[in-house]
Amino acid sequence: MTHTKIDIIHQAYLQSPDEENMTLLTEACQGLIRYYARLYGGGYCFEDLCQSGYEGLLKAVYNYDEKMGVKFSTYSSHLIIGEIRHFVRRERKYYYPPFLENYQRKLDDIVESKLEDNDNELPPEEELASMLNLQTASIFPVMRAGLVRLGDLEISNIKAKEQESFTLPIEDRLLLSQMMYRLTDIQKDVIVMLFHEGMTQEEVARKLGLTQKQVSRIKLKSLNKMRTDTEEE
Repeated sequence: MTHTKIDIIHQAYLQSPDEENMTLLTEACQGLIRYYARLYGGGYCFEDLCQSGYEGLLKAVYNYDEKMGVKFSTYSSHLIIGEIRHFVRRERKYYYPPFLENYQRKLDDIVESKLEDNDNELPPEEELASMLNLQTASIFPVMRAGLVRLGDLEISNIKAKEQESFTLPIEDRLLLSQMMYRLTDIQKDVIVMLFHEGMTQEEVARKLGLTQKQVSRIKLKSLNKMRTDTEEE
């Protein structure tokens, strides 16, 4: 259902806020809730995710004011997403690489920008993937990051659509992150700064308050550990 139809049904509810119109509005928003539950849910119980979405919808119904300057469909979508993400954050337990968090943040921004176009259906996975330079199958594994152990993430499904200059492909960065997961904090910092941020050993040393020789030893020890772990797997 388009956002415009949701707004029409909501107007009917405002004119007659009875149980029947509330039911119609809830049914009209069901597609939104299920879409966001699937997009942001990361594999958690779908019913629990949808329930969180309905809580967001109810908050929107009771707090919406036309003076806000946004349509109800846009406002309710923000609250539905917010409640689902709040549920996910409560349940989240696992470390995931910062660059995946960046993909998630970009995805949030894209979805929010699409909400401003109230005549369009929700963006399909293909469109979201294209805007993030990811293959379509990457969308849901990316959103699932942080909800499962890094070793259980479907890395084979997360791939870049086109190679970006001067950066490792996302699949290679994920493999590196999986191996980094077993390093100490200082080892992780050195590897990230050298290989993800492109810093020199001298720059890393200044940043971490180490000598260049210490950085070099930590780098070699970290790479050897990751290489050994890879061979064992």
